[in-house]
Amino acid sequence: MLVKDFMTPVVITVREDQSMLEARETMRGKNLNSLPVVDDLKRVRGIITAEDIGKASPSDASTLSRYEANYLLGRLKVRDIMSRTVITVEADDTIEYVAYKLYKFKVNALPVVDENNKLVGIISQTDIFRAFVEIMSMDRSCTRITFDATDKVGVVAEVSNLFKEAGINIISIVSRQLEDSTAEVVVRADLREHGMGIIESIREAGYTITSIETYEGVE
Repeated sequence: MLVKDFMTPVVITVREDQSMLEARETMRGKNLNSLPVVDDLKRVRGIITAEDIGKASPSDASTLSRYEANYLLGRLKVRDIMSRTVITVEADDTIEYVAYKLYKFKVNALPVVDENNKLVGIISQTDIFRAFVEIMSMDRSCTRITFDATDKVGVVAEVSNLFKEAGINIISIVSRQLEDSTAEVVVRADLREHGMGIIESIREAGYTITSIETYEGVE
């Protein structure tokens, strides 16, 4: 799964010469936490966040009236406080790479740019959550089987073959390496028409099942 499959292609932006008041009202009106700053060619020049605006705004302890505070924000330009170092991704990057960047840099969204640094979209934490939900097929009724296995070559292939022999289609399968040289494997499959015989097949193959849960598809 790639960024271009989940990003929002229409992005709300600001220019460097716009006022901080305009930027603040845009974020408030659209319920956004950040705005890419672009030039006339849509090339990314910076980014401004709600936190940036908060730092530039008079504090609640200030004796300034709301109108005076707005006047000051109206005089201050986006270029004066925007961050010029922008973390970006490209449309052909993978969603796991985006998730890593969002986590590492502790940001809510990343501008998506082309080879000329032109803005082509934006991808957020919510988009990554949506991708995860799709990967795990949470919209489908299924049984979730979790088991431990030695971290060796061929575990996924062997388990997949067990399901194939039983005539059961796997909805999703993921694995995670643990610190003790074992792997935790999670398989989601629809067992309603097949019974639970596959559970015994997995056990007989030498795997330790740690959890069996049945889910109805969620909207």
